[in-house]
Amino acid sequence: MGNPDDWPEEIAGDDSLYTVPVVEDAPVQAPYARHVLICAGRYCDPKGEAAALYRQLAQKLGALGEYGNPLRVKRGVVSCLGVCYGGPLLVVYPEGIWYHHVTEAALDRIIEEHLRGGKPVEEYIFHRLSDNPALARPAGCAPSAAPEEPSP
Repeated sequence: MGNPDDWPEEIAGDDSLYTVPVVEDAPVQAPYARHVLICAGRYCDPKGEAAALYRQLAQKLGALGEYGNPLRVKRGVVSCLGVCYGGPLLVVYPEGIWYHHVTEAALDRIIEEHLRGGKPVEEYIFHRLSDNPALARPAGCAPSAAPEEPSP
């Protein structure tokens, strides 16, 4: 059904299916390069260290944290990343690099080496989004909307 000529008549004439509606009061997002999420869940962070890491991250980012910087690093605290141990956990997107047991010293290295220098801090990494074989695809191909179910 990729070809509009093959669509049922009630869909074929509906231009709204392939146009983006304009919402006058839609929010505006300044450009940014990365998003850092810190897990503050009670199992991942039983000592409550994530809140302090979040505050330190804001101070330590400097110009990388400024709203108008197109290389800005956005930051957020989440209540669960679904791992629930080994925390505090921190994940950097769009790379999908997951760090464990993040202390202030580890945070300093992540900021300097990964966020500023572009080189992830290997000794704290426990997961990489790029290691997922389901996401591997030939260059220039977009991921499918839904993964195919394995054949029984």
